[in-house]
Amino acid sequence: MQKALATMYKKKTYTVLELTITDNLLTLVIPGIKLELPCKTVHTAKATFDFHYFYDMVKTWDGIFFECIVTDNQLQMGVTKVTAQTTFFEDDSILRSIKLPINYTDWHLLQLEQKGFTLEELRFNDLEFAVHHANKRLKRNLNQAKDILGVYGITKQEIADLIASKVTIS
Repeated sequence: MQKALATMYKKKTYTVLELTITDNLLTLVIPGIKLELPCKTVHTAKATFDFHYFYDMVKTWDGIFFECIVTDNQLQMGVTKVTAQTTFFEDDSILRSIKLPINYTDWHLLQLEQKGFTLEELRFNDLEFAVHHANKRLKRNLNQAKDILGVYGITKQEIADLIASKVTIS
């Protein structure tokens, strides 16, 4: 896991970390990695914020315990406070973790809608615009493929059907 974190840390400028606190369990999710750690909790909450900032804080932490306090739109770790998208819930089924590979592509993003993730879940995980742009690129690429392959009698609908069959989850 450390190797994947180091690789991603160097290649990506912004990566969303999803931090979920449930009964005595801390779950950290970034694309391609899910880590569950036992911990002491008081309530349940979920927060998303920049992974690199969290990674730097953990790497430089010298205390025995790592205390994390989640409040409205803010996460406090030790004396450091960061802005974060936060939510509090009684039941951890409200927001599911979005699992993506480290090097996810538009194909993975387009499948999120097929998997039933809501707009709120995409927005909470800072993926709403990524999915939107993946759809825009799909339309642009569909038009380019039609322009190139149209001379061979292939229609735009045939290309769209092929793409839909690859994106659809069976």
